[in-house]
Amino acid sequence: MNNSRTKVLYIAGSGRSGSTILQSILGQIDGFSAMGELCYVWGCFDAPCECGILLPECKIWKAVLGEAFGDIDHIDVQKMSRLAESFRIYDLPSVLIPHIRQKHVSRLREYLDNVEKLYRAIQSTTDSRVIVDSSKSAAYGYLLQMIPAIELYVVHLIRDSRATAYSWTRKKLFRPNTTYYMARHHPARSSWQWNARNITAEVYLRQTPAHYMKLRYEDFVDKPQESIARILSLLGETDVHLPFVAEHTVEISKTNHSVFGNLVRFKTGMVELKMDEEWKTKMKRTHKITVTALTWPLLLKYRYLPRR
Repeated sequence: MNNSRTKVLYIAGSGRSGSTILQSILGQIDGFSAMGELCYVWGCFDAPCECGILLPECKIWKAVLGEAFGDIDHIDVQKMSRLAESFRIYDLPSVLIPHIRQKHVSRLREYLDNVEKLYRAIQSTTDSRVIVDSSKSAAYGYLLQMIPAIELYVVHLIRDSRATAYSWTRKKLFRPNTTYYMARHHPARSSWQWNARNITAEVYLRQTPAHYMKLRYEDFVDKPQESIARILSLLGETDVHLPFVAEHTVEISKTNHSVFGNLVRFKTGMVELKMDEEWKTKMKRTHKITVTALTWPLLLKYRYLPRR
């Protein structure tokens, strides 16, 4: 294990904002490893990796966990899951008070040490320059910033709150070949989450402005190659080959080993990027009014509402 810092590209923002397809595209670039939502890895040992094999049986993950911890049986996954759940978005304001921040650090020391070992092992095992983590949570991203061995870069991915709220009401499979569905939320709840995730990303993940950028989902789909080029410029990784075969078509041929996330991560072959605007015609009018009313300040800030 070398002493250089591990470069991590962290996709932050609200759920249902397009992070899965973004990380899948980035994972096609040589030297990039798209590992999914790593904040949930401790609870995914009975779930399939993106390659379709259960995580502990996947060749890559078996090697990662073996290098990091010696053996999968040496990991107290229940304890790691509890520690991960013990620092949430509503704990972030307290870190502004120095002595409380230090209490969090002391309480989570074992967890942070294990996270560092995990990312180091991913970098070493996959021989990657950049690890792509699409966890989205500002709380988890803040913890990554506290690990000196990690060089964190943040893409704050933003999508229209009404589009994300509509997506949260739809019935979607979570795992292939099962009847296990993703959680569904009322538009009022998803509006609260959208506000909280985007505000905390701006406040707590922008501590190094040169390592932070905003990207609207709509701009990404409209000009995907230009958007990926901006991300690569942020990382200082400009001399790379992009996996696009046309302006809006990308070839997903390299098998990533991501954990968690929606079924988009299992897509392979030629994938066409198209704007999903079904919410404009199919979202209930009362839901649309509710979400707009609850999120309008940020909708205005992010240019989703006309300025007068």
